[in-house]
Amino acid sequence: MRNLVLVPSDLEAGFLKDLPIDMHVIGMGPVEAALSAYEIFQQKKPNLAFLTGFAGAYPQTDLDIGDVVVATCEKFVDFGRQYETHLVSFPEHLPSTDYCPLTHVFTEKLIYLLEVNGFNPQGGPLATVCSATYDVKRARYLASKFQVLGENMEGFAVGRAARRSKVFLLEVRVISNMLSEPEKEWEIERAGKKLREVWECIIREWK
Repeated sequence: MRNLVLVPSDLEAGFLKDLPIDMHVIGMGPVEAALSAYEIFQQKKPNLAFLTGFAGAYPQTDLDIGDVVVATCEKFVDFGRQYETHLVSFPEHLPSTDYCPLTHVFTEKLIYLLEVNGFNPQGGPLATVCSATYDVKRARYLASKFQVLGENMEGFAVGRAARRSKVFLLEVRVISNMLSEPEKEWEIERAGKKLREVWECIIREWK
């Protein structure tokens, strides 16, 4: 059976298009990603699915371009009360959620599989944002406040769709840009090559 793989855009899909996976482009950002993922989960009814693509690395991490990250949870860091100097979560009595765990037995299996095949993956929390960070001060703030390794725009949304659909979700991303240098061109070709290598490994090794 082919792995069910969700990617945000044709950018990621271009590096994976001829691999034997059941791949779907879900759209960029939390709204499109959530709608598309939920629809796919309802139609396909998988037990397990992958979300994969690129991510930006926050300052003060050991991550570099081409590094592999496996999400253990997603934090929706743009969701809350925005003050002039800081952001805080909504009060506990309001029905709001800004955290989605992604740790289960399959997460551990994926990290181990990538480790033994030489990818040196970093497992940890990722941030879901509504807008890509191009401000070093904001990047440092988000990294410090939420203790996250990097950011993307779909993880929390797809994670919530998966939990509602009772699907185990694995999220594996490759670092394409450093948020300590926000104006520097994203290294898509380098990250895309590593993304393909990751997926060739998963296809070959996942049992």
